[in-house]
Amino acid sequence: MNKKGQTLILFVLLIPILILLLAFVVDTGLILKEHTKLNSTMKTIIKTTYEKRREEDYSEIVKDLFLKNNIPIEKAIITADENTIHIQNEYEKESIFGKIIGIKTYKVKNSLKGLLRNNEIKIEKE
Repeated sequence: MNKKGQTLILFVLLIPILILLLAFVVDTGLILKEHTKLNSTMKTIIKTTYEKRREEDYSEIVKDLFLKNNIPIEKAIITADENTIHIQNEYEKESIFGKIIGIKTYKVKNSLKGLLRNNEIKIEKE
């Protein structure tokens, strides 16, 4: 009995599974990159603009910093009171390979609060 064709059939059946696994890994990496970018941008914004929180154009300064980092601001919520700053942002990132399984976009969102403790700006996740 000739068994040379069995390996070829197994290879042909496993290739699509390996390609889907690779696509999932790539999409997951891109989403983690976007979440890290949003998180680090929000932390930087809080640290650099904490002292300006009482100015009238504070939210415009924050939105400009988001735009400089290519982060959409359509759903950004910025509030500042006497001691704290609250920044919340949410946006959708287009999926590359998720379209294969019906996921067109992924949501990226984060909410941080900055406050002053012991003369140092502390950042907390909400």
